Amino acid sequence: MTSVSEIEIIDALKLKTFDNHYKNIIQGIGDDGAITSIDADYHLVTTTDAISEGVHYPKGIEAKAIGHRCLAVNLSDMAAMGAEPLWASLVFSKPSIDQLWLEQFILGFSELANKHKVSLIGGDTISGPELFSVTLQGIVPKNKHIRRSTAKIGDLVYVTGFLGNASQGLKIVQEDKKNSSSKKLVQDFLYPHPRLTESSAISRFASSMIDISDGFYSDLKKVMKASNVGAEIKISDLPISELLLNNIPKEDAINAALFGGDDYELCFTIPREFKKDFLEDYQSTDRIGITCVGEIKEKNLLLLDDHNEEFELSGRAFEHF
Repeated sequence: MTSVSEIEIIDALKLKTFDNHYKNIIQGIGDDGAITSIDADYHLVTTTDAISEGVHYPKGIEAKAIGHRCLAVNLSDMAAMGAEPLWASLVFSKPSIDQLWLEQFILGFSELANKHKVSLIGGDTISGPELFSVTLQGIVPKNKHIRRSTAKIGDLVYVTGFLGNASQGLKIVQEDKKNSSSKKLVQDFLYPHPRLTESSAISRFASSMIDISDGFYSDLKKVMKASNVGAEIKISDLPISELLLNNIPKEDAINAALFGGDDYELCFTIPREFKKDFLEDYQSTDRIGITCVGEIKEKNLLLLDDHNEEFELSGRAFEHF
């Protein structure tokens, strides 16, 4: 199939695939820079994240999933900040691009962008190793953003959704063992769901928050380090889906929940005195389930088994380098 040029790529991205959600876009795609106006009552939040072939996803996955994922990972960061995403810039590198691949990539990106009212306003394309980077900008009312550095001793630790599905989905793709019973696990890896709707409710009560991209164990430790606190987590309270338990042994499922990446769920802390009001507010609408898995302590990360004794780890945390 014939490759498409950079100009053709830009023209495709400028088509009506992307809705223009905001009047405050003064200049979007097509110039040397994008121009937007910002309200004085808000702070601007900017996130940048990248995914690359062979590191964040296996070679050969569908273009639509790549388009979805490269935006989703940034939307998840925005959710962790308690912010509303508005504008995205997309940079990608690929050795060559054909028309069908481009159409599917744009479809995956634009469907998610339109769902969350994100406008694509610029970026760049180059020929090179396969890599996709998005810079996402959004707003949050002044001094209402959520940090990972403000957890307090006594706060309750919660997570959204299930843990471990995505990492098992990745393993299934890598081993080419897809079947009807594992299809949902694969989809959880290919098409993560950034928890923006949940974030809008959580951020009214949370003392800290982070998205779970590198695995619950690793990302909770980032909160602990930034907040200078510890935590106590009950292993039996980790939200592990029946689907995952039906596909792999329980010990492997626990390791996936602790150390598996790509969940893009939210880990957050709620002051104990706000628990009742938070749960009443959160459960009043149709949002993904949440689970209390432990408590912030003075120091160290302690994992407890069903007998309140220290849980013996058999896996290891993800490291970028």
